[in-house]
Amino acid sequence: MALVELAERRGDGLLVRLLWDPERNQTVLRYRDRQTGDAFVADVPNARALAAFHHPNVYRPEQAAA
Repeated sequence: MALVELAERRGDGLLVRLLWDPERNQTVLRYRDRQTGDAFVADVPNARALAAFHHPNVYRPEQAAA
């Protein structure tokens, strides 16, 4: 089953997307900085989806932060 886009924002080379995976009942955050090449994908708590969308680096996976 395909992911459903809930929200997207772009600015200054950043792309942040909030997606819904209905098969897993899970919210997914995708982050990409086109200027630095930094990118990550993370499952986020459904109840914190909006916070993750506005503050994606808080939800950055550990290995992506290193």
